[in-house]
Amino acid sequence: MLALNRRTATAVCTASVLAAAALAAAATPAAAIHGGQNTTTAAHPYAMRLQTSAGEHVCGGTLVAPTKVLTAAHCLTGDGDPLDLRVIGGRTDANSTKGTVRRVASVKIHPEFVQSTLTNDAAVLTLSAPMPYAPLLVAGPKDSALYAFGTTAKTVGWGKTGPDTLGTRLKSAALTLKPLKSCEPFTDPSESNALKVCGTSAPGKQDSICRGDSGGPLVAGGKVIGIVSTGNKVCDGQYPVSVYTRVSAVAAGLGLPVG
Repeated sequence: MLALNRRTATAVCTASVLAAAALAAAATPAAAIHGGQNTTTAAHPYAMRLQTSAGEHVCGGTLVAPTKVLTAAHCLTGDGDPLDLRVIGGRTDANSTKGTVRRVASVKIHPEFVQSTLTNDAAVLTLSAPMPYAPLLVAGPKDSALYAFGTTAKTVGWGKTGPDTLGTRLKSAALTLKPLKSCEPFTDPSESNALKVCGTSAPGKQDSICRGDSGGPLVAGGKVIGIVSTGNKVCDGQYPVSVYTRVSAVAAGLGLPVG
């Protein structure tokens, strides 16, 4: 595992860096809820918000232990120091001051993370003090049933709600798990369903993640089964699909206990 300290930590991934990255569509990070519905942190106490020390939204995350937040590795590979991030829990409205703020004590990026393909796009933040919220269990190798095609899972985040509309409160969307080919062009035929998860909206809807939701959770069976990695980065109705890192495939590499 790659353990980062203040001297060696890589930077927070900003939207401008992501937009400028000369990557293929399948490797372009995204992050936010397009469509879906309003929800609250009371309903999703494990939902964490990552922001810079200046208060700018960066990514989402999932509280998986009192001092551990699961997020996407690409959220931590920009120009800033991830140890300068603030992790916020219990704040439904991004413009409010409610909730609990914690600093980041250390960062661990999955040792087999590949930036160009977003393979093993996962990391864990260790907080400076415990969060007073209920963590979510982590999916492990024995939870294959939670990944069955046709399963309904829920995703949440504070990301954009449209191409030019910043998200201001927590939203959720119910998605149906499908083979990765259903999430083209944000997946590649060579990629494995054992490492990534594809979520699509119900017929007649256009629910998906969008920019700003990266790192946030995909939840099924009371466990976090996915980490927002890429998908509908432009937040419109052309490709309303969502791609996640498969948590059961990365938990061991991050040293996480599974539920």
